[in-house]
Amino acid sequence: MIKRIISCLLCVAMLLTCFAGCNVTDKVKDTMNEIQNPEPDPGIYEVGYTLPYLRTDSLNPYKSESETNRSLATLMYDSLFSVSNDFKVESVIANSYILTENTLTVTLKSGISFSDGSTLSPSDVVYSFILAKGSSYYSPYLRNIMDAQVNSVSSVIFTLRGSNPYETSNLIFPIIKSGSDKDTDSSDNYSADIPLGSGRYFIADAESGKILKVNKARLGGYHPKYNLIGLKDITEVSSIPNLFYLNEIDFYTESFSDGVYKRFSGESGTYETTNLAYLGINANTKVLRDSKVRRAIALLINRTDLASVSFAGFGVATSTPFSPSFYALKGCTLPPMKFDKNAAVGLLEEAGFDIVSEIGIRYSATDKGKLELRLLVNKDNSFKLAMARNIQQALAKADIRVVLKELSYSGYVSAVESGAYDLYIGEAKLSNSFDLSVFFDEGGSLSYGIDSACPTALRYHSFEESDITMQEFLDTFADDLPFIPLAYRKGLTVRSDRLKEKTNTIISDYFFNINEWTAE
Repeated sequence: MIKRIISCLLCVAMLLTCFAGCNVTDKVKDTMNEIQNPEPDPGIYEVGYTLPYLRTDSLNPYKSESETNRSLATLMYDSLFSVSNDFKVESVIANSYILTENTLTVTLKSGISFSDGSTLSPSDVVYSFILAKGSSYYSPYLRNIMDAQVNSVSSVIFTLRGSNPYETSNLIFPIIKSGSDKDTDSSDNYSADIPLGSGRYFIADAESGKILKVNKARLGGYHPKYNLIGLKDITEVSSIPNLFYLNEIDFYTESFSDGVYKRFSGESGTYETTNLAYLGINANTKVLRDSKVRRAIALLINRTDLASVSFAGFGVATSTPFSPSFYALKGCTLPPMKFDKNAAVGLLEEAGFDIVSEIGIRYSATDKGKLELRLLVNKDNSFKLAMARNIQQALAKADIRVVLKELSYSGYVSAVESGAYDLYIGEAKLSNSFDLSVFFDEGGSLSYGIDSACPTALRYHSFEESDITMQEFLDTFADDLPFIPLAYRKGLTVRSDRLKEKTNTIISDYFFNINEWTAE
């Protein structure tokens, strides 16, 4: 009996020792876990808000065709740099850079990991650059960059076609893990090739479908209000306004690139784009060879009203080829935008167009001809069609007759390429550095009707090489006016009433302050 009691006491003692040891060990583990992964704020593991994605389009940033899916890329992937709303560059995963006449060397921050924990290296940047150069969306930003190569264990060297002091602002393409876009095991063709990124979130599967989950491996840590973001799958973008009415999504961006205005419920804001609407001029047309005539046409167009009315309030007028928000314009004297009929008529008369016919068309008594101009416009874009009609009415005030040629997009492109026009309504998606070589290089993609040896083209190349100042280039452009800048299109952001913080969208990041967002 005594032996049995002693045995029981020994067992109890051993158990107590075990429990005490186990508790101490667990406590140490918990403490280490708290140090490495601090306990998040209450609610961080809940889905705070919901964003839309198009399930009929790829979620691979280099294959997606919709703005809806492409916007999510700024959450899942980091870039070398980001660009603020005044087009100043800020580092993301780039640590430093050296810009010379024909090269741009970028050194990466150390310790950057993809969401799977693997290290991001210069070879991943080169791999992503090749994909970006081949994509329709990112390639316009990279026109001036010919090649990228690994320079060292921590740097990449980009080879440039020509010098540009603002070139770093174009390095906003998503950095993906090399080869991670090649996974084709999934039966879902639209999500099988979602590559790995180092961004704030990554795509994960949930019972309700796909969600965005916070990336704990992100360099420097990332601590948003919510650990999860819901994703609402849709089959077509046209259904998005209805989803706001039904409170099924909380945030959306719209660039109106299709020329169709859409109405949304909820709070709205705007963001900058590099989409320049302009009036193209055919310098081969006899009556338009004189810069006085081109300047007169510009004076007859009230660009402020044109931008507001034609773009349904989502445009900002400009008198230069650069966005009015571009920080490099600070301190410059800009050409006037004000409508001035008297000054316009004075220039036309100086150019020899000093007679008005009985039917109201201004002409020259010499062999210069009459001011009857063909204006091409894509009739499929309501914004541009409204712009063309407003210009037609504006020029009529100085007895310039404008005949509109409203064509389908394919017919419009053919007419511009063949030179069968005097004027055309164009839109250019420029790079973040506002590279104008597309207009002024011989054979440039937007050089229609522009003489590559005109004063502006020659001065632009001097400006690129820093031989002249921004003001000197602007003065030449205003005198020569090889095309007439009209407005920069703005994008729209819409947020539901559930989001309490004001959303902040910049040109390279639709979700710039998403870490601050809270929702009811």
